[in-house]
Amino acid sequence: MMDGQKRLARALAYAGVLPPWLGLVLHLAAPHGWAGFASVAYAAIIVSFVCGMHWGVSLSSPVPTPINLLLTSNAGALFAWAMVPASLWSRPLACIGLAIALGLLLVVDRRLMRADVLEPWFWRVRRTASLGLGAALVVWSLVA
Repeated sequence: MMDGQKRLARALAYAGVLPPWLGLVLHLAAPHGWAGFASVAYAAIIVSFVCGMHWGVSLSSPVPTPINLLLTSNAGALFAWAMVPASLWSRPLACIGLAIALGLLLVVDRRLMRADVLEPWFWRVRRTASLGLGAALVVWSLVA
């Protein structure tokens, strides 16, 4: 990947952390029930996005992957989907569940990087973005 594409990927990944933080600011300024639900739904989309990336890596990788990404990516996407309606029952549970899912996906990505399936620069971007989104979800779990 060219440097310009790496910069764009990095900028987009970091910008992708902003929506739940902005929702939190809106919620704290004037409580809106929809802001928390929207933040959970957004995090579920991001978890599913990462799972889809893993699916693509599995199908296109010229080297064997250290885990079955087809199974883990489907399980992760289904879990993220389940957290959206679960947030109607317990938003803190859904937020923590999605934060844990992001952490587990980071473990998968670290293994992929160590197996030379993912590049180190991408691992750093994923780690930073996932930690930022995970932190937002933990704060949401406390505020919700």
